[in-house]
Amino acid sequence: MTKSASCTNAGSYRLVPSVNGSFPLLPVAPGGADATPLVRLSSTHLKNEPVTADLSVALFASGGPASREFRGLALGQEATFDGYTIKVTSICDGEVLFDLVKQPE
Repeated sequence: MTKSASCTNAGSYRLVPSVNGSFPLLPVAPGGADATPLVRLSSTHLKNEPVTADLSVALFASGGPASREFRGLALGQEATFDGYTIKVTSICDGEVLFDLVKQPE
């Protein structure tokens, strides 16, 4: 892995390319496991200044599968979807870590 200042290795949730969801998965939504979004890593951009990552989220709560894209997220930035808010805490080559800031009640 390429080491950069954005690669802090800090965060409770891990994303890697080609994996459907984070490890661990987000906590189950009030609507059950079928309503819990899956966060995916689309790509990292280590040559950008600042370093950024593109994430996608598969949403199921709205009655059918849909997705939402979050492009150009830098270290410390947040993404909000379906009552969840996550904060990017580390961007490494081929890996992003994040913390869960808010979840639906």
